[in-house]
Amino acid sequence: MGKFYIKNCEIADFDTMKAVPGEILIDGNRIKRIVTKIEPAEADGATIIDAKGMLAMPSFTDTHTHLVQTFMKGPLDDYPITKWLVKMFTLEALMNEEEKYYSTLLGCLSSLRFGTTLVNDMGGWDMIDTDIRAIEDAGIRATYGISYTDIAENEKTPIISLDEAMRRAEITYSKAQGKGGGLIKASVAPAGLPATSKILAQNLKKFANEKGIVYHTHLGEGKKETEDVMRMYGLRGEGEALYEFGILDKNTLLAHSIWLKDFELDMIRETGAVPVHCPNTNMKISDGIPPIAAMLKRGIPVAMGCDGEASSSTRDMIREGRAGAYLQKGVTLDPTVMDAGTTFKMMTVNGARALGYDDLGELKEGNLADLILVNTDDDVSLVNHEYRIGNVLYAGDGHAVDTVFCNGKLMVRNKKIMVVDEEEIIHKCREILTGFNRRIAKLESEGKI
Repeated sequence: MGKFYIKNCEIADFDTMKAVPGEILIDGNRIKRIVTKIEPAEADGATIIDAKGMLAMPSFTDTHTHLVQTFMKGPLDDYPITKWLVKMFTLEALMNEEEKYYSTLLGCLSSLRFGTTLVNDMGGWDMIDTDIRAIEDAGIRATYGISYTDIAENEKTPIISLDEAMRRAEITYSKAQGKGGGLIKASVAPAGLPATSKILAQNLKKFANEKGIVYHTHLGEGKKETEDVMRMYGLRGEGEALYEFGILDKNTLLAHSIWLKDFELDMIRETGAVPVHCPNTNMKISDGIPPIAAMLKRGIPVAMGCDGEASSSTRDMIREGRAGAYLQKGVTLDPTVMDAGTTFKMMTVNGARALGYDDLGELKEGNLADLILVNTDDDVSLVNHEYRIGNVLYAGDGHAVDTVFCNGKLMVRNKKIMVVDEEEIIHKCREILTGFNRRIAKLESEGKI
């Protein structure tokens, strides 16, 4: 951290969709000033960043992801969710510690490169230490929890007892909470019904409430799984099950939230729970289309997530936001649904609020200094400055992100990652992936996956 003076930029306003000239002063890990012109005395001693032609925006929040799946981008292409889950668990079990570390690290660095400074990661028990080490080494802000399952959905589902799950919850909390210089928070992150039983879900929710941390789970991702929950508990839906179990409240995050009925959306609104839209995954593995338009109409503060790259193939929140907006416009036949301003808020402040930050996700004096500068002058798709904010979403992608600050630290500058040797990490990851891919190919040739 230090002192930075960002001059000659334009500040994005997601309410008006206008950009106004301004300057930003970062001091330590906070935004100290946002004004038309910073006085020289205030900027004394600051590192100057000339942001001419650039758009200043809050950085993105990836509110649901699986960082360790970064190395699985490719081997799981074109599978339906049931077969995808079996192969995903198989490949994850195949990974050694080095592969898990570099897969998670690469996921963090990809997020940073595309303007995301806060991720909500659902990891696994046997990778806690490597996950947290990778997140710390990347310097990204994160909420971290591990998946819990005690009912087998398939032959690869890892099963544990209630007592073991609660033991792991305590250990995960002690390992994650406050790590990375305070940038990492712990969560409770059960996989979700039907693989998580009612009693396990309720006990983990009680634990989360006692610790003051978020409860992060999947909801209604698969049609079959939702129907299984209805049969298991004699209820009308998976959302109703979580409502009846006492799981839903403002500290509950609901990844995907696809197979929900209108009355379940009313339950989500009533409790303040936050659905997380992951459209690229939903489309690619054919989960279905969530009723985001109906959620927004009810005033539900929906957030956005890239999910794991094993399913979405991307950590680019701009691509994710565009996919989500287009999907909802197409399915509702209403072009005003998920307008650009609403979508940007889903990508920024909504996710930050859901993860417990009231000083993140907006460019405001006093807020944490997590922000990005988007270069709209070196991309032929973004030359129209009058409509530059909407064009970033609808015509751009994460490659337009030039500069990234996280907690007041300069993480990306001139589209290059500053916190590690980017070329060295890419070379190392390619080397590791060569061996990993060979092992996958061998198992495939033997008919084991």
